[in-house]
Amino acid sequence: MTRASRRRRRQPGRGLGPWVLVAIAATVTIVLVSGSIVAIHTQSKDYRDATTIGYASLADHLGSASTQTGAQLAALMAKAPDLTNQKFPDVARGTIQQGLDAAVAASGDQAAQAVHIDSPPPVGDLGSRFTQVMNERASATKQIRSTIDRLLGMQPLPIAGAPSTGGLPAEATLISADQASSELSGAGRRLEAADAAFRSLRASAAGLHLRLRLRPSVWVSPPVASAPLGPLALQSLPTALVSSAALVPFHQLVVTAVGLRPAAVPVGGVGSVSTSCTDPRSVAPDSSATVVPPTATLGVLVSVSNCGNIPESGVIVRMTVRPSDPAGTAPAPVGKQGGQVRAVVSIAPGWSSAPSLRTVPVASGHRYTLTVSVSLPLGQADGSGSSQSFLVQVAS
Repeated sequence: MTRASRRRRRQPGRGLGPWVLVAIAATVTIVLVSGSIVAIHTQSKDYRDATTIGYASLADHLGSASTQTGAQLAALMAKAPDLTNQKFPDVARGTIQQGLDAAVAASGDQAAQAVHIDSPPPVGDLGSRFTQVMNERASATKQIRSTIDRLLGMQPLPIAGAPSTGGLPAEATLISADQASSELSGAGRRLEAADAAFRSLRASAAGLHLRLRLRPSVWVSPPVASAPLGPLALQSLPTALVSSAALVPFHQLVVTAVGLRPAAVPVGGVGSVSTSCTDPRSVAPDSSATVVPPTATLGVLVSVSNCGNIPESGVIVRMTVRPSDPAGTAPAPVGKQGGQVRAVVSIAPGWSSAPSLRTVPVASGHRYTLTVSVSLPLGQADGSGSSQSFLVQVAS
């Protein structure tokens, strides 16, 4: 056999070399990638477990705070029908409103924090389920406040330090005790379901076999049939509330302070008057006129207080200035004979308002009777303290 023929017979065998190299390279690549995936998965699991443990610690503190909020609301609901009043302020309705407002604020804040701590998220759906429990409790608490407010004709109290909105919220339409019972029973069922969801959440967390601490969080404590936030107790609450003598609506608006503008000089009658909710009195014009410096306008600084136990909206505060010169005195010039101005305010129970009233034109050398009065709401039979008057002499 010639040398050329031997070279031709070896050529088929030589073609296997590149394929063998490719196969070896592919095998090595698969081994390396698989190893990397295993390493990444192992490292990722450690990270996710650590994240979940940290999340559970934060959720545990938040769940405990929620438990405390529920306990405070339950105590309020249990004692609400038996609250009593004192002379002023009538504290029963205020105590209920403050407690409801505090529960709404606290549960709403806890729901917001639940969203905040869910980043980075824990394993599975623990974060979303915990957030849902907090949201459901906050929503049910708002429903309880809304129902009781509409049953008793109350409104959330103004927040101290918050920007003024120009008055109270629009008055809600009153509801019957039957409607309130239905709404409150529904809120109780929502709270009961939220407790059950939290128990399920704890069971799922325990199944992860991590070092988690997630204590129970309960709003409707057993026995459920008598729990203050349970469906049955909340359903019977409206009848007890409307039967409470301390919660009967009471109207009393009082003009508690008035001062003249410009301020009176230290001769003659008084230049300001004040009274209180405990002993409201209306002051008649003094026979000795109060003297103010020469001026072309006359006005007042006034404070009106809601001494009752329900919010008052659309309250009209008037200042009336009329000529009161002695007989035989030439009348004040036209356009300088006083007049009437008014302002409309809304006042929460136990709060005061200082409406801004325009001045009216007067003339030096003349006397005027100045009266500040407040419109009485339907239901206020006693008008003591609802007006204050001065006899004012404008110096020449």
